[in-house]
Amino acid sequence: MIVDPMRLSFAAAALSLLVVLVGCLQPESGAPGHPNAIIVRQFAYSTGVVALDPSFGFSLYRGAPGVPPQQRAAAVGRAAAFSLADAVVEQLTSLGYDAIRSDTASAEPGGRALIVTGAFRHIDEGRRRQNAGVVVEVEVDFQAEAGSAPQRLTAFRLDSQRIRREPLTGVAARHGANVNAAAISIGHEIARYATDLARLNKWPGAAR
Repeated sequence: MIVDPMRLSFAAAALSLLVVLVGCLQPESGAPGHPNAIIVRQFAYSTGVVALDPSFGFSLYRGAPGVPPQQRAAAVGRAAAFSLADAVVEQLTSLGYDAIRSDTASAEPGGRALIVTGAFRHIDEGRRRQNAGVVVEVEVDFQAEAGSAPQRLTAFRLDSQRIRREPLTGVAARHGANVNAAAISIGHEIARYATDLARLNKWPGAAR
């Protein structure tokens, strides 16, 4: 088979360009991808801390049982835990920090990390989306390097009923202050605490 020299030269040039581009996208050897990470773990919860709204959970079909309370409580806990962690990461990211949501990540080789974790102590659905609230225990640790034991920087309790309420938007504004809205408020408050710690420790923001 005869190969066109011009086509072969063009293919070689394209391959060389691809190699250069891939090299530019790769981090420097040994350099961590997240040298100053703020890692947010999903807060622990149990169905025993969930107070269900007695006005919900019924079945629309006459004679059919509603959703079992244990199953409802687990769903409420999962949703609150997701909303809280997501709110913390979103707030920190908007402030320029390298926030990561992960239950397993830690400081990378050559890097360090702040680790935000905690547990729900009470999750109250309220009644008909009124007076819903959550109480959490928060812990923030510092990991100086990969493989080192995290050191506790602070631990505190937050109650959504006692913090400054933020204006509700989107779905929450239409349907009231439900548990997820309360968890988001707590998440924003935790992000403020984490931001204060980051500033005190001269924690750089993520590269723009």
